[in-house]
Amino acid sequence: MYDRPGLQLYKALPPLVFENSRYLFLVTMPSVKAEEAKLYFGDPSNHFWDVLSAIYDLPVNTKEEKLALCQQEKIAITSIVASCLRHMSEADTMEEIQLNDIQGFLEAHPTIDTIICVSHRAKELLERSNYQGGCAIEYVPSPSGADLDYESVDKLLPKYKEALGV
Repeated sequence: MYDRPGLQLYKALPPLVFENSRYLFLVTMPSVKAEEAKLYFGDPSNHFWDVLSAIYDLPVNTKEEKLALCQQEKIAITSIVASCLRHMSEADTMEEIQLNDIQGFLEAHPTIDTIICVSHRAKELLERSNYQGGCAIEYVPSPSGADLDYESVDKLLPKYKEALGV
């Protein structure tokens, strides 16, 4: 089962969520560097935190500042995928995907009213999950530095502002 060349078992980070969270950023699976940092979007080449910093005019230099921004601005982050086989951080190599219980997560966090899918794949997997509706669904492009269509914070800002209603 796990002997495919180049594929390794990955498990999602625990959700980042607060009692007052309203906006859920839904990713497919954190990158290897995010897992090493134990923080969603923890890869230094990822633009996510810089985008939020620009939107809310708050610092994101440390993990603590990033967590404080999320709490203050009512942002949660989790992965739609609980575990999968994949090659490094390459989402297009994911196999044997096990989805998280998104409906249960939302029931446990009833203040969340907007799901922001961070990639078309996250939205596709949400549609295949046990999600039963009730939240607004938004899409934003991946803030990964590898996405050449959105390689800068300036290109991402309008999409993220729209999804967050700011």
